[in-house]
Amino acid sequence: MKINFVDPNVLFLILGLLVSIIGFWILMYGMISWFKSGNRIRGRLEHYVSVKNQRKSRILNSRILPREVSGSLFNRTLIPWIKSVFTLLAKFAPESQTTKLDHELAIAGNPYKLRARDFYVLRFLFLVAGCLIAFFINRNNLALDFMLLLVGGLVIIFSFILPTAWLSSKVRATKDEIRRDLPDALDMLSVCASAGLGFDQSLQKISSYWKTALGTELKRVIHEMEMGIARSSALKNLSDRLDVDDLSRFITIIIQAEIMGMSYADVLHSQAAQMRILRQFRAKEMANRLPARMIVPLATLIFPALIAVIVGPIIPTLLDLF
Repeated sequence: MKINFVDPNVLFLILGLLVSIIGFWILMYGMISWFKSGNRIRGRLEHYVSVKNQRKSRILNSRILPREVSGSLFNRTLIPWIKSVFTLLAKFAPESQTTKLDHELAIAGNPYKLRARDFYVLRFLFLVAGCLIAFFINRNNLALDFMLLLVGGLVIIFSFILPTAWLSSKVRATKDEIRRDLPDALDMLSVCASAGLGFDQSLQKISSYWKTALGTELKRVIHEMEMGIARSSALKNLSDRLDVDDLSRFITIIIQAEIMGMSYADVLHSQAAQMRILRQFRAKEMANRLPARMIVPLATLIFPALIAVIVGPIIPTLLDLF
């Protein structure tokens, strides 16, 4: 008996078997992890409520027990199981791509507190959802209609690319926001330096005043310096974390000024003036790009209507002649 692998019923049957096997394997792994976590919690409870440790349990009760045994059934059972499954799936991600993805998530501000492994799981879930949608689109496609197959393939590709495109847009938006806010931040730093504040106090003043991406990152620099990290190292971490050219150049100049013992006020004045000029150049560059970008909507939307208005009245006359 020969199996026709081109038959959509056979393909859907194989796909269903693979999904069932993977789902059963993940379910078993999650159940084993859940039972192990339950044994750990049970052991800790026995330790805390024993007579020998009763006094110590009363001290630790308010801090440990609510975190481990309180809460809803969903938080105590399903959430640990889901996290264990996510951890298992994230282990298959390559290390180099994980590091790069962590860097992009840091630039984007860690939206929804996502980490690299969470993002890989999100991409996997979107891919599974796309495959299911493509399956429902083509479940009755016994004649292998090309358009339905094409739509299903496009749905799968779109569902796989969508999380990456969303993250890229977040990274691009964060970088653009930082480039826009940097000249104003340098102006404020220059004003604070002219008023007699030090560089650290100026950064703290701006970070507490601004509720933007740049203000949040400057607040992180202040926290690093409060933890004992040198100012140059904290600023270098900021440059590596955000990867914005204008900010990296400014930080390099600030570090060099600190090494050479130059006045921060003079450096901030010159950098603020330079950033304002650079922002004007960028605005002019964007304005010069607009005519080229308007060609496509003009050619696709306006020109056909103009041709129809101009040539339309002539068409009946031409039909009468020929």
